[in-house]
Amino acid sequence: MIDVKELKKALVDTGLEVFRVRGDEVHLAERQNLHLMEARVKIAGGGSPAVTVVLHAQRSDAPKLPADGMFRVLREHAEVLTRDGYEEIAADPREICSVNDGAVLDVWYEVTLRRGVGSLDEAVREARRVIGTERYVIPGSAH
Repeated sequence: MIDVKELKKALVDTGLEVFRVRGDEVHLAERQNLHLMEARVKIAGGGSPAVTVVLHAQRSDAPKLPADGMFRVLREHAEVLTRDGYEEIAADPREICSVNDGAVLDVWYEVTLRRGVGSLDEAVREARRVIGTERYVIPGSAH
């Protein structure tokens, strides 16, 4: 059992930024220029502590690559995590729509991975490692 308040404090104490806390999950943040954005990494405390990370690729980066090809690229990129015990729990396309008229601007292909952790120290160690992993995958680029 990991207390979420202790988890948040431990993450911040190691230099990680917190985007928000929802229930017993701490969502990490990253900076894009001066903007604080959700990093798509979350650490669950409570009775089932785990680290979850979402990798994504954008259709606009490879418009001719079909959906199954996008997911294949993401899974290849995720191999470094799956070798270390992360399991795929979801693979979904997500439409990114205009706030003005609802038009589809892009499609993000997302693969979500999760790994259970046994202690506060392990949770923090994994969070630091995963936040350093490239989560935005550009098909055709070296990784």
